[in-house]
Amino acid sequence: MFRLHDTVFLFWFLCFFCLSYVYAANTGIKKEEKPDGTVTAYVYKVTKDNRILATIKGKIYSICMQGVTVSGESEARRFLKEKVTGHQVELEYDEQTRDEKGNIIAYVWLEAEMLNRTMLEKGYARVAPTPQQTRYINDFRRRQEQADQKQNARNLSGRFFYFLCIHFFA
Repeated sequence: MFRLHDTVFLFWFLCFFCLSYVYAANTGIKKEEKPDGTVTAYVYKVTKDNRILATIKGKIYSICMQGVTVSGESEARRFLKEKVTGHQVELEYDEQTRDEKGNIIAYVWLEAEMLNRTMLEKGYARVAPTPQQTRYINDFRRRQEQADQKQNARNLSGRFFYFLCIHFFA
């Protein structure tokens, strides 16, 4: 059924696909200790514009994630909603605690996981540095670059698979 050069091509394709998959799947996420000096909040809703609504000491606040802009895609909202709704989170403040609209700006921790980082790593957010952000900006930029590289590897392997299907299995 297959000629020799088809078999060799298929072998190299599978090698390439496996390597790109392993590269894309290797996230290297390390669990960290949440920092001292955080504020506890109880999340009850994620809004359409990906703000977190939570209660702090009995008052309701709108919370934006510091240093990142969350994608408007429904997949990003679904991920964030499943992750935090109904859970207790810790808020870590940077230099600026409020934006011009009065929303709280913070790094959001769920147990030992910083959700700002997780959203970047999964491709649901982009780095959005501000002059008031001083703590994690270099880490965020590095993680966004890694997420972009993984996405590019997935796109390349998908295009290669499409090319293979068109030329050999059509």
